[in-house]
Amino acid sequence: MNENIDDDELDEMIMRGPTMREKKVSHHDMMFKALSNPIRRKVIVSIGVFGKSRSEIEEELNIDKSLFKYHIDFLKEGNYIFLEGDIFRLTDEGLTLLSNI
Repeated sequence: MNENIDDDELDEMIMRGPTMREKKVSHHDMMFKALSNPIRRKVIVSIGVFGKSRSEIEEELNIDKSLFKYHIDFLKEGNYIFLEGDIFRLTDEGLTLLSNI
């Protein structure tokens, strides 16, 4: 079956954005990536339900600052953590990750 898509149809597909199914698949993919990395799991566990400062997490995990920043940025982008003052806290999604570790 060969379907030809004209430019107008292609533009419409691009403009509509991802479907609900595509969003769900993307969400599950991000969760899998977050949980599949041992450093990110340790960061999530370290933050826990009460939160921790950057220095507390870095000291506890004993990881390089640039590596720490990389994983923190990933977790922020995935909406798993946020910074409240100088304390990292888990979002509801982050708490879901924590419950699966």
